[in-house]
Amino acid sequence: MSSIFVHRKLMKTAAADLYPVAIGTDAIVYPSPGPSPLDVLPYTPEGKPAPGAFRLGVSPGMGKHQGTQTVLWAEQQFEERGGVFNIANLIKTDQSAGEGE
Repeated sequence: MSSIFVHRKLMKTAAADLYPVAIGTDAIVYPSPGPSPLDVLPYTPEGKPAPGAFRLGVSPGMGKHQGTQTVLWAEQQFEERGGVFNIANLIKTDQSAGEGE
C-alpha cells in the first residue's frame, strides 16, 4: 500500500476511536478486545465495515493479517530486548510469512 493510502486508512480508523500502538514499515499494530484479527476492525452501528477504515482481504486496498500476539508477549519482548525498538517489526505470528515479497 502506498503511504498516502495507509495514512488515509489510519485516519478513518482513528475516526472510529481505534488508534495504533505501533507502526512499522509493513505492519500496523492495534490493540484488540479479542484474539481474532476481525475483533479490531471498526464497524458501523448496522454491523457493516466502517467506510474507508482498514479491512482484511486479498483484494487491492485491503490489508493482510500478519499476526496476533498477546500483551504478555509484547511485554516479554520489551524485557528481553530492552532499549528502544518497534514492536510492529516483530508482530508476525509466523516469522516466515511474507518472505520473498
